[in-house]
Amino acid sequence: MIEVIPEWWPNRSNSTFINSVNYNWHIQKLGSEGKRLLLIHGTGASSHSWFPLTEDLELDFEILSLDLPGHGFTKALTKQKKQLKNIVDQIYNLLQEINFIPEIVLGHSAGAVIAYELAKKLENSPYTVAINAAFGQFSGLAGVAFPYFAKIAAATTIPARLLTLLANKQDLVQKLLSGTGSTIPREQIRCYQYLFTSPDHVDGTLQMMADWELGDFLDQLPRDTSPIHFFVGEKDKTVPSHISHSWARVISNSRLTECKGLGHLMHEEDPRTVSSILKTSFN
Repeated sequence: MIEVIPEWWPNRSNSTFINSVNYNWHIQKLGSEGKRLLLIHGTGASSHSWFPLTEDLELDFEILSLDLPGHGFTKALTKQKKQLKNIVDQIYNLLQEINFIPEIVLGHSAGAVIAYELAKKLENSPYTVAINAAFGQFSGLAGVAFPYFAKIAAATTIPARLLTLLANKQDLVQKLLSGTGSTIPREQIRCYQYLFTSPDHVDGTLQMMADWELGDFLDQLPRDTSPIHFFVGEKDKTVPSHISHSWARVISNSRLTECKGLGHLMHEEDPRTVSSILKTSFN
């Protein structure tokens, strides 16, 4: 299966495929010492998004990153809903199968939601680190129109194929990424460009958006006691920083660190700042 990954893909030599009940998972394992760290990317990304950060962390942590269902190189073996609970259950089963029980679960954006739910499910109660956590529903018109569009788009292959054609224009992907408030390396932009020319990846992204519903998750947060550390990019244009600030005041066992001048993709934009906070917190 490794041949499906381009030769230039970040950390390709660390890639492995694991057949589980419902998915053929693409995972990457790095490092060999220190605390076990699980990395969960956000919607529309893949494990490549952690590459700049893992370069700084692999000497200090034992790292596992994965492609979420329908994202990157993880393929569904059976048709599955991509609701929060289902995704968490599938990752939990994968971790049991490969015997990787993390002490820290680091998630970005929607991946931070998955990370926190997974941490609460794991028996060893790992610490959650949430980068620009998407702990909120869409508001106003977007709250009605966006999920509706995603559900329609996910029901047909036409939008996925249309988006892949549009993504062949480099400047479109560049504009989408710059709209996050972050400036990331050219090599990372190349990875996003590749992903959004894949109908399977675009379809998986749309399916996850269509199935995403956080009502129960948000209702539970004021009662949660599982430890969480919010990392917030001051210039995040995708998930406004006030969302993490608000939840940090509500969740009893929480901390928050705000990083000045950084946007939504802060772990790709300035990996040394993020890795420095992690090393200080956990080593």
